[in-house]
Amino acid sequence: MRKTTVKRVNPAVPRRWASLKEAAEYMSVHPKTITRKFSEGALIRYRLGRRVMVDLDELDELVLSSAGGLKTLIR
Repeated sequence: MRKTTVKRVNPAVPRRWASLKEAAEYMSVHPKTITRKFSEGALIRYRLGRRVMVDLDELDELVLSSAGGLKTLIR
């Protein structure tokens, strides 16, 4: 598994957190798609106790950086 390095555009701006389910709804994909991106190392998984959290800014960055946009994320 490769490590993903994320550069925050503006560290002064608070992160937009979402649960796994909320992140999947935000992207209109199944939660397993987000989980797959964790496994591929394309997205960082944050844990808050037992909850898996996603930084929506990192998720937006992933979609924008992929060549096919959202279609590449869905596969």
